[in-house]
Amino acid sequence: MKPRNRAPLRESGFRIASQLAGVVIGLVVVLVFLPQIIGGQVKIPWWAFVAGSVLGVAIAVAATIVGLLLGRRLVGDRIEGAVREPGSKWRHGRLEVGGDAIVFERYRFQLRIPSGVKQRFDDVILGEDTGRRPPFRQLWTINPQLHIVSLDAQQGHFEFAAMPSQIQELRDRLHEPLPQ
Repeated sequence: MKPRNRAPLRESGFRIASQLAGVVIGLVVVLVFLPQIIGGQVKIPWWAFVAGSVLGVAIAVAATIVGLLLGRRLVGDRIEGAVREPGSKWRHGRLEVGGDAIVFERYRFQLRIPSGVKQRFDDVILGEDTGRRPPFRQLWTINPQLHIVSLDAQQGHFEFAAMPSQIQELRDRLHEPLPQ
């Protein structure tokens, strides 16, 4: 089953930009510190550095595109996001929706490897998407593009963060009848 309302390139913009920035920063670090590492002047022409940098960025772009396509195929129709009790740490994972219940399965180290016990939320009421985003100080733990909505369930009050299209998809699927 394919995702319903996804815009993968737009929604993965932060991830793609951070990966490209990492490649460029890595290349600059290598070029700046290479003479100190090998002890002396580098006898490689400047165009070789430029060609290597362009090749490195091209490989990174190709790997990102392949990663997006593979990730989309692996994730399929699942909804991914982060859940937390207000004030606690975000737990990233995937959601399985059935009727008015949600089952959250946590990821290990944000690598899409399921780990731990599944957490079930019954009688879910999803708050409105007001466009609230994580604060900048949480940049290392959660994507700043995500929108945060309230998630009220029998188990208590939680916050759910996901891309706007995935929040809308969750809202649409929440009260669908279960397939027979």
